[in-house]
Amino acid sequence: MKVANLAPVRCQSTAHSKATYTADCACRVQPNTCLAPHKPANAANSIGQRPRFHAVIVPNTHLDQPSTHPLLSRPQQHLLNAQRLRTLTFSQAFGVDFAGFHPSSEQPLDRDDFDPYCTHVVVYDETRRDSFGQPLAVATTRLIDKGGAIVAGQFYSEQEFQLGQLLDHYPYNILEIGRTCVHPDYRGITTINHLWAAIGRVAKKLNVNAFMGCASVPTEQGNVQNWLDQQPSNRKLDIKVTKKMPKDNANITKLSHDTRLNLTNTPQLLLPALLKMYVKMGCSLGATACYDAEFDCADVFIWLPFEQVNPRYQHYLH
Repeated sequence: MKVANLAPVRCQSTAHSKATYTADCACRVQPNTCLAPHKPANAANSIGQRPRFHAVIVPNTHLDQPSTHPLLSRPQQHLLNAQRLRTLTFSQAFGVDFAGFHPSSEQPLDRDDFDPYCTHVVVYDETRRDSFGQPLAVATTRLIDKGGAIVAGQFYSEQEFQLGQLLDHYPYNILEIGRTCVHPDYRGITTINHLWAAIGRVAKKLNVNAFMGCASVPTEQGNVQNWLDQQPSNRKLDIKVTKKMPKDNANITKLSHDTRLNLTNTPQLLLPALLKMYVKMGCSLGATACYDAEFDCADVFIWLPFEQVNPRYQHYLH
C-alpha cells in the first residue's frame, strides 16, 4: 500500500525531468510523454472552478470480459490512468524508477502481476484533462478479496508478511487495499470521501468483514520500527516479516515520542496520511516493519476487522 507524500510533483519527461510541475503546467517540450496533467494551449483558465468528481470501479481485467455497466466501461483505459497516477506520485515520493512499460504511454509505469486480478477504484475530476486527453485521475486504489487472492496465488501483503495463521483462522472475507495515492492538488477530505465511498461499495458487494494492507513510510522520514515499538501491545500483531529494516535505519531521527494511537493531536508525526487514518479508524498493526528495497521504505501491516472500526468512521463501511 504505497502512499505518496504532500510535496511538489516532478515532471517525468526526460527533456525537463528537473522541472517542478504545477497541476496546470503548460509543457510544450514532449507533452505526450509527460505524466503530469497539462492545460491545452487554447484552454480557458480553470483556476477557481469547482471539481466535479466521479468515481469509477474497474473490474479485474484478467478475465477479459467486457462490461456493459456504465461505471465499468473501458477497464483497460481506466487501469492505465490509475497506473499513470501511481507512477507520477510514487516516483516523486519514493524516487523509484519503474520497470513496467506500456506502449501507449511511452513511459515506465507502476504496474505488477497483481494489477489484472484486482478491482481498481479511480476518482476523476471531470473538469480537467491530463496530457493524454483523459479526464484527470486524482485518486486511486486497488482491491482484492480472498477469492481474487486465490486466483492470483496470494495477497500482495503475503510477499512481505507471514500471514498464514492470521488468514487461516479468520472465517470471513477480507479486502486488501493497496497502491493508494492521491494527486498532490487534491489531497483533501472531499477526494478521500469519494475514494472511500467506492471502497465501501466494493466491500459490501464482496461481503467482506475486514480490511488489510501494508502502509509505506519512506526511510528518510524516520525510524518506523521505533514508532511501532512504542505502540500498545494489545493493538499489535506478532507477524513475522520477510525482510527486516536495515540496522542503520535505527539511527534515523525518531518519528515521535508519542505512544498514543489517537493521532489527532500529534501533527509532528511524519507518517503518511493514510497510515494515520487507519490508526484513527482503530486498526491493529504488525509489530515489525518490513523493508521494501524497491521503494526504500518501511511497510507496516494493517489489519482492520469491521468490529474494530471507530464509530466515527463507520460510515465508510456502508
